[in-house]
Amino acid sequence: MTPASSRAQGRRAATLALVLLLVGCRNADTPTAPPALPPPPVVEVGRFPTMQIVTTGGAPITSRETYVGGTWRLIGPDSALLRDGSLEVRGRGNSTWSMPKKPYRLRLTTGAELLGMPSNRHWALLANYADKTLLRNDLVFDLAQRMGWTYVPRSRFVHLQLNGRYEGVYQLTEHIRIDASRVNIPEVRIADTSAAAITGGYLLEVDELYGEDFCWNTPRVRMPVCAKSPETLRQPGWERQQRYITGYFADLENALYGPSFADPVTGYAAYIDVPSAVDYFLVNELVKNVDGNLRRSTFLTKPRGGKLYFGPLWDFDITLGNVNYGGADAVAGWQIRSAPWFARLWQDPAFVQRVKLRWQQIRNDGTFASWRQAMLARWDYMSVEQRRNFERWPILDSWVWPNRVVTGSYNGEMAAMQEWLTARTNWLDDQLRP
Repeated sequence: MTPASSRAQGRRAATLALVLLLVGCRNADTPTAPPALPPPPVVEVGRFPTMQIVTTGGAPITSRETYVGGTWRLIGPDSALLRDGSLEVRGRGNSTWSMPKKPYRLRLTTGAELLGMPSNRHWALLANYADKTLLRNDLVFDLAQRMGWTYVPRSRFVHLQLNGRYEGVYQLTEHIRIDASRVNIPEVRIADTSAAAITGGYLLEVDELYGEDFCWNTPRVRMPVCAKSPETLRQPGWERQQRYITGYFADLENALYGPSFADPVTGYAAYIDVPSAVDYFLVNELVKNVDGNLRRSTFLTKPRGGKLYFGPLWDFDITLGNVNYGGADAVAGWQIRSAPWFARLWQDPAFVQRVKLRWQQIRNDGTFASWRQAMLARWDYMSVEQRRNFERWPILDSWVWPNRVVTGSYNGEMAAMQEWLTARTNWLDDQLRP
């Protein structure tokens, strides 16, 4: 070991020790000892696989609508070929597409199992450019898994090489869609018009950008909702399904804002899967998701014969103290509670009590403590791979929209996130006492 590498390890160990101390800065009545942790979901510490994409003729990827053809190869950390094939690739994202390090949507010609994730044709490469820890999406997904969400997008970190050029560390992630290994519900078909079949399934997104073919505003609070699946809902022949799903939201809001809204049989609970709403509230409040107040990147699932389910979770790169607007930079204050539906739900003492009890559960059963410890493992394995990323994108000393702080180093970014989270957790502990 060289003196330089020894010093680097020493600095990292000292920083980890500081964060362990921060993790322990909790209310005295909250247990601090975490249970044993599973290994982090990576191929090998300090050695990510490489995704190589070559577009036909070296064509640039300049559009979020038009796919470019090409080939792909997944190379293991030992340089062995893991999988390969042909694909189509285009840009993806909204604000992230305008950043120098681009995110991509992949459509493989043939479905493939990638790095232990179930076989599928549809994948995303998240750039995480504005998140200098590169970990926020991964960390929130991990928390959701520990909390027992029905489906959480699986992901693995890779190095991306595009047309022979190194592009940095990317998060290879499942694209959210209805599938047996993803959102596992029956997708409603055009012929599904019976009273039972027409009820599902629908994959929906709250999206103020109206990014799908069929979008509408809910009648009471004008919340923008778009149909992700079925994608053809706007086309002729789907009028009955259109009336059903828009009518369901109208009935939901009538119940939610009606005089008997808290009735467990006839009120909002007849339409909303309440446990999923509680978990959505807590996760998004914890990380202060500026987009999570029912305006963007909120997925909703309507299963056949079931209630409206909050999830899957998505889009957390500007959370956990990584945003400088909308009040999301401060550790104190509510973020999601002011959203139209949640502001009303908070008027029901039974809902408030469910939120408090669920918070106490994850704080006391080891879920939260083990998640905080897992952050340290992720910090450790990313601390090696991030070097190449920030050689390609030298932004650690620069402000990138919408960063709250600029620390000048990777360890500084991780420590700032951990410190913010500790203070945020303590604030929520004070607010959510039973």
